[in-house]
Amino acid sequence: MNTKTQFLNILQAYVDFPTEEIPTDKPFKAVAGIDSFMLIELISSIEDSFGFSIPNKDLQQFKTINDIVGYIDSRRN
Repeated sequence: MNTKTQFLNILQAYVDFPTEEIPTDKPFKAVAGIDSFMLIELISSIEDSFGFSIPNKDLQQFKTINDIVGYIDSRRN
């Protein structure tokens, strides 16, 4: 399973519609309705699923799904 699919599967637990409908190049928090509390839970789920910690300073990079997927890929390699 590729990183994008894995991330979308994680994100699906936080939204009430298919994650495939979220544009990967738009600010996903607004489009998906993710608030700050949900983002913290989402990051925790990402860390658990991918096996690494994400420093708070890196969270500012996460604007779009593409940003998150790229970050995860860079940490996995």
